Parts: sequence; C-alpha cells; structure tokens
Amino acid sequence: METAIWIRRHDREAWLVELVPSLTDDDHPSRPVAFNPGRTFRHPLNLIASNMTGLRRAIEEDQELARDIVAGEVLHGPDRGRELQDLARSAHGHAQAG
Repeated sequence: METAIWIRRHDREAWLVELVPSLTDDDHPSRPVAFNPGRTFRHPLNLIASNMTGLRRAIEEDQELARDIVAGEVLHGPDRGRELQDLARSAHGHAQAG
C-alpha cells in the first residue's frame, strides 16, 4: 500500500481509500467493499482499494468520491496521498469538500 486516505461521510459512514499498485485492474473501482458495524467499530466501513489506474477512473466517475478524497485525512504515504488528492481536486473542476 502506497497511501491510505480516511474519509467520514455524514458522521455515520467511514471510508478508506487505498492505493495498492500490485492490485489488478477492477471493472468497477468506485464500488467499495462494505463491512458492517461491529462491537469494536460502530460505523459501516467502505473500502476502496485499487491501483492508480483504477483510482483515477473511480475519481473521474464519482464526483462525491473526488470531493471526499480532497477533504480526507492521509493516514499513510503522505506524498502519494497528496498526489491522489491533487488528482481528485482537478478531476471535477477543483472539487471542494462540503
């Protein structure tokens, strides 16, 4: 994993976007793997993990995801995280959080 970006939506959903170069191409990179809440983590967790080609396509397809990536917190790999945030920012005409 080269970077991980933590996203909260509406204070009820948690998202994690991971750049993993070794993953193969995904036909639907913007579709998250969903994990149900449990005893140790009370929010639903949605994971999007893909290589750069897939994440670029997901950002281009989903304006809400792009805005969330821009506003997200880079947890790992700050340089690649900022690169992904810059890509998301420019993908939809300077996507803004909010």
